[in-house]
Amino acid sequence: MVVGGLSDRTGSRVGLMRIVAVAAVIVVVAIAVLSLTELPALASAVFVLASAVSVADNGLAFASVAEAAGPRWSGKALGAQNTGQFVMSALLGPGFGALVTAFGYPLSFGLISLAPLLSVGIIPRRDVDRIT
Repeated sequence: MVVGGLSDRTGSRVGLMRIVAVAAVIVVVAIAVLSLTELPALASAVFVLASAVSVADNGLAFASVAEAAGPRWSGKALGAQNTGQFVMSALLGPGFGALVTAFGYPLSFGLISLAPLLSVGIIPRRDVDRIT
């Protein structure tokens, strides 16, 4: 809700999505580094922060997709987005488990941090609003 309010004040959903993606890279890299240490309290705090950051842009993405698709296509666009999100969610658990088995936690989290980094490159530069 905080991120949604910020997007309303700044007038840009995708701009804020880029910021959230960069924040995700930072917290996941921090987890990778912390997994090399014996600092459980700090690691716990970073995990909680990462949990919040990982879902912070969810509402922004839904609103942005619906706005960009326009009133005639918004339902189909949201359906496609949800399908993609659910497929990725289903693959993530076993995929991360395989990474940890093969490479251990530090490198696995380092590799996972590439996903939000790559997303910065595919998030549109400007909001598209076909609804208003």
